[in-house]
Amino acid sequence: MEYWPRLQRLVARYPDVTALQAQWRACCATRDAIIQHQLPATGLPRLGLAPTDWMFRPTSNARELRATSHLLTHFRWYIAYHYGVWAFITADLMDAWVHEFPHYRYLEVGAGNGLISFGLRQRHVPVICTDTLSWTRENATGRAPWTKVEPLAASAALWRYGDQVDAVIMSWMPDKDPNDAALLRQIRTYFPHLHIFCVGERAGLTDSQLFWSLAHRTADRRLLKLNRYHRQFDGVNDKIYLIS
Repeated sequence: MEYWPRLQRLVARYPDVTALQAQWRACCATRDAIIQHQLPATGLPRLGLAPTDWMFRPTSNARELRATSHLLTHFRWYIAYHYGVWAFITADLMDAWVHEFPHYRYLEVGAGNGLISFGLRQRHVPVICTDTLSWTRENATGRAPWTKVEPLAASAALWRYGDQVDAVIMSWMPDKDPNDAALLRQIRTYFPHLHIFCVGERAGLTDSQLFWSLAHRTADRRLLKLNRYHRQFDGVNDKIYLIS
């Protein structure tokens, strides 16, 4: 059985498990918003059940609840594969971003379906959104952009627009492609005025090891507020960084 119908069936069997029902409602709201190409209002709660939710139940029920917990913790990958959304960008996060970092002009590279650019444009922030669109053969990334995405590789986009913007956004760049490190060197060498916003998991699932070894993280208290909205909800601990 496919992921969503199976999870739906299991959740329906345990209306008395409060944590399960709350997480299910949050997942449904997030999925519904993404299907409609709208940013979810808020972030997800931490997904997955505690052992106390099943340990005092009959063996068959405990087995089902453990399976349900496992499915919940894989909600991100279901959304990524079917809808091309990897970084979970929310409306409250984008409100905070625009408030904390006003008057910026952005270039987003590797934008995928363009959720961050979509959120910025909704808030009347100038942004140039670019991506190679090379992932369309593997999953839903790039197949149904949320906003206009210009088909450009990151380096080419920087050469074309680097002198027209104040900051570059790179979100969930591939972890085995060193082009992100090359882009960092390009910015440092030819566009040192640019701020770099990186959304990803440091030394984890996103961006190359070379990139993280070269990146200098900039301390900025405003990022604390952004990351309160971009909070961890599963085993992936991605955050918003300012890189120099």
